[in-house]
Amino acid sequence: MFPYSLELYTYLAPSKVCDGVGVFALVDITKGTQIFNSSEVIKLSWDSIPKDRYERIKSITLNDQEGFWIDCDLNKIYGAYYINHTEENENVKYNYENGSWYAARDILKNEELLNTYEPEEIDWPT
Repeated sequence: MFPYSLELYTYLAPSKVCDGVGVFALVDITKGTQIFNSSEVIKLSWDSIPKDRYERIKSITLNDQEGFWIDCDLNKIYGAYYINHTEENENVKYNYENGSWYAARDILKNEELLNTYEPEEIDWPT
């Protein structure tokens, strides 16, 4: 069995909600579709990386004072890391049980994928 999905739902482009990168629907995506799935999520301590990389890793991962969580190699960070924050009109949700992102409602082609960040994530760049 082939280990990877060849389904492609998204692309990266300049965000419409911030001065950065956003994730956009390449095709219409039906509510409930699993858009991104992840491997095992692990937490690493800040001591596991060189100090000169701390700020960059902090800006691209969920983290706290003890360390950061990753679900892939840092050089392979995937599109889900570019989902931006919204206070309203959220169209994707994160499933903490299986580490996947899914469509919270039907999403139209070229619509930016947006999630309402948890309070501990709110200081991430948006």
